[in-house]
Amino acid sequence: MRIVIGTSIVAAASLLLIVVFNLSDVKETRAFSSGDYRTISSGDWGQTDIWEVFDGKNWSEASMPPESNISKIIISKGNDVHVTEEIVVSMISIEESAKLSLEANVLKVSGSSGKGSFEVFGTLEMGTCILEGNGDFVLANGATLIIGSDDGIDKKALSGNIQMKGKVLLNRDANYIFNGTVKQGSGNGLPGMIKNLSISNSSGVVLQQSFIVIESLKLEKGILFTGRFPVTIGTSSIAPGAIDRNNGSVCGKLKRWYGPINKDQIFFPMNDGKAGTIFTFTSDIVEYQKGMIEVVSHEGTLAQLSSNPFDARQVVIGITEYGYYTALLSNGPEEAWLKITSALSDSNNENKVSWKITKSKVKSPVNNVADSKSKIESHEGIQNIVCGPNPFKDKFFVRFFSDVATTAHVQLMNSGGQTVYSEQMNVYEGSNQFEYISKSDLPPGVYMLRISNTSEIHTVKLIRDK
Repeated sequence: MRIVIGTSIVAAASLLLIVVFNLSDVKETRAFSSGDYRTISSGDWGQTDIWEVFDGKNWSEASMPPESNISKIIISKGNDVHVTEEIVVSMISIEESAKLSLEANVLKVSGSSGKGSFEVFGTLEMGTCILEGNGDFVLANGATLIIGSDDGIDKKALSGNIQMKGKVLLNRDANYIFNGTVKQGSGNGLPGMIKNLSISNSSGVVLQQSFIVIESLKLEKGILFTGRFPVTIGTSSIAPGAIDRNNGSVCGKLKRWYGPINKDQIFFPMNDGKAGTIFTFTSDIVEYQKGMIEVVSHEGTLAQLSSNPFDARQVVIGITEYGYYTALLSNGPEEAWLKITSALSDSNNENKVSWKITKSKVKSPVNNVADSKSKIESHEGIQNIVCGPNPFKDKFFVRFFSDVATTAHVQLMNSGGQTVYSEQMNVYEGSNQFEYISKSDLPPGVYMLRISNTSEIHTVKLIRDK
């Protein structure tokens, strides 16, 4: 599906790069000429009764839909118009609260005496259409661009929804939504800092540029694959932004500012590409209630690590069948540490893991073995126990941090309290990990992993899949 923006005058051959800047001073034009059209209601572009025409002095009911010689067409406030057939116009302007949905194979914007133009102050839903030609494209402050192309928005206008040779002006204070029907690339042509970003593609969106989201990242459905391009939510601890999640998640690098506004709801809806985990972070210490946390999903297993790069401020916070997650605490007090407090698998097969930003070597009571939420707090020795994948099939990894070198007793018990695995292991100061490979006769069900020494006991609930 293509939208062509052209001109009757010979255009320059060279393509202009997409230009991104703040267009807060862009205003809707109100100078009308005889023959201009505007909508008076919602409907299909070809419906005569949704249009008015200007005779030079007054607006009156149109006798037909706009034809190819019309100089200006306005989609009026509150109207929702669908383009399902080929049309040719000079200029299109979508007013605030108006919406234009592009469903035609071809839409030509061709000026009779110069460049065509496409101005968006309301909402433009592009589907898989392509805008091309020599006209200019303007997405104004507060407008919404719904992107359906597999290639997103390309900076050089060589692919994606917008392939125009004129200026393409995209406002950072606009709203950008990806809603394709197959896995989309974002392209690299959007502003690097944007007000709102929404992911509404069940097949997923792959980032091809980094983003700082000023106000809100909305995860409606599908996975946002960041790859090597991080997504940062907020701009500071006093302007931390927000994540509005329905059924989406992030696979890759997600950074979040936190501070007084969101200190009680710092959550990361992550995904390893197959299954989701929600990580939450809190702190009871006032001076630790601001900063930034970066959560990253990694491919591969912990056994493939050639060295141990993690400490108490950058820790492994989750292990899955396909990889693992790490968290890095930054822009906060140097003495602050990350401590795991609970891990839970819910009925939706989505793990929920909670962490606390606190001081090192925090003591707490010994856990209750029967605790179904597997509460884990730092003791004077072993802490930050992370097990996964959970549920597991053939094997799982256990990773933890220890303040001191010691010896630990590792046991795996079934739901009846019987020990099905037992081993003594040397614990080193710093990070430790081991791999458990299950026996073929280990039946599916609920198990309890118990790690203990002479002064402490830790338990974690595990589930073996069929």
